Amino acid sequence: MGKRILIIDGDLIAYRFAAAGEQRSICVKHIKSSKERIFKTRTAFKEFLAAKDYEYVPEDYTIEDIQTVGNKDFTLSTIKKFIDKMIGFTWADDFEVYLGSGKTHRHYLPLPTPYKGNRKDTLKPLLFEDTRNYLRKKYKAKVISELEVDDVVTIRSYEELQEGNEPILASIDKDSQQSTGVEVLNYMKDPWELKMIPDVGILYKEKTTIKGDGLKFLAYQTLAGDDADGYCGYDLSQVKYGPTKAMKALENAQTEKEVLEILISEFKKLYPNEFTYTDCHGVEQVDVNWFDMLQLYWDCAYMKRAWDDNSSFVQFAAEREVYL
Repeated sequence: MGKRILIIDGDLIAYRFAAAGEQRSICVKHIKSSKERIFKTRTAFKEFLAAKDYEYVPEDYTIEDIQTVGNKDFTLSTIKKFIDKMIGFTWADDFEVYLGSGKTHRHYLPLPTPYKGNRKDTLKPLLFEDTRNYLRKKYKAKVISELEVDDVVTIRSYEELQEGNEPILASIDKDSQQSTGVEVLNYMKDPWELKMIPDVGILYKEKTTIKGDGLKFLAYQTLAGDDADGYCGYDLSQVKYGPTKAMKALENAQTEKEVLEILISEFKKLYPNEFTYTDCHGVEQVDVNWFDMLQLYWDCAYMKRAWDDNSSFVQFAAEREVYL
């Protein structure tokens, strides 16, 4: 093989280190009495009420988020040490850093609810723009638009494979686990883990969360969706379904062909008849069938593997001898 190329999701680095240096809490004000009290989190506040046997009535309180900025110089120097460590750990000959910008192609999909619409009230760390700017100036991080960083680092990984090089995808995002044939660096594990993503992969339960890798995990995401991104493959189905059912349907598949055949079969069960719905953009989608839903949620879950990748499920399946 040729060079080892470290391909870094910079948004995750920027966010993680910006957040690590700041303190967060909430100020809760009881409207009727005007009394105020500081809590670490909303959960801590609700637990406080429960311990006193008080019912939580949202209309009785105002809640203000409090953020205390961390030390900027220390945060930036920590990022430098971290990236140096990644380069040394992976024995990388070269590296690249990518940052996202604005809406992507997934935001324009005809989903029943807005893509990532559940993140509107999420507070960004106060140093987030500083850490992003640092990655741009210090490491010449490329800012991309229209595609997500997850797509771009996957595309670059497959490009390097085609060039005969060894890409190392540095990302703790679960989407990286679908990049079959690519080595992924998980720096949240102790010790750090370098793992080659298998073709078929596995699914497993960790506490209440279903995790996995390979094509099985991509198929699972297409079916069960992603809470973090606010989409779900059975959102509009009249069939009683859930993450456990999706996992059980896929977990024993032995080949990529079998995984795809199960995925098709499950969507046929979820959407046996044509139907009409109004999407999150206010557009009426008429005479929609099971394949339309499969392609829609495949578009959400699937990380593009080339710049001209149109995310066609038909094409992906045909390459694995599965035909609709």
